[in-house]
Amino acid sequence: MKRRLFFGLELPDAWKDEIAKRCESIRQQGQVVARNWSRKDLYHLTVLFLGAVDPADLERAFLAGERAAGAQAPFRLTTGSFGRFQQSRVFWLGLDEAESDLAELTALHRRVRAAIEEALPSVRVENRPYRPHITLARELRQFAEPEFVAPRTLSHVFTELCLFESTRDGGQLAYPVIRRFPFSCASATHTPEGPAR
Repeated sequence: MKRRLFFGLELPDAWKDEIAKRCESIRQQGQVVARNWSRKDLYHLTVLFLGAVDPADLERAFLAGERAAGAQAPFRLTTGSFGRFQQSRVFWLGLDEAESDLAELTALHRRVRAAIEEALPSVRVENRPYRPHITLARELRQFAEPEFVAPRTLSHVFTELCLFESTRDGGQLAYPVIRRFPFSCASATHTPEGPAR
């Protein structure tokens, strides 16, 4: 049976707790009504969605992850404002463009994509602009247009790429990490100064 896989960044527990707290407040106030809210253990930042991958190709996916991460240095990301994708009815939290090293995140996306296209040409990756975000809810039914109060600013230096599997555990959606790939290029980027929060 094929496995649904994606590369992404695992979020710190402090991020998950703070974002979940703010989402609960938004739900209680009725600012956003959605059929499907993500549990906090599902919060993540997707780097590249692969879709269904044959188990026989798993080692090639691992090699692609190692290759991409090997050319990447740690970088800082900071949370930004809430938003939505109107067509797909998704509610999300974005990144602060001024305080995040989005150039390095985008470069990582491109490296992973290139490595997968070389290692697994049978996998057809999505061909659309990369818009990093944390999905909070799907199937939006109501979305209040006034500005939301975003979670307190959260910042973290990310040091590894993860390969996640989209699966079911006891009937519930789960995204377990099946392999981690440390960033091992110390000179690829300048990590912004300041403590991780």
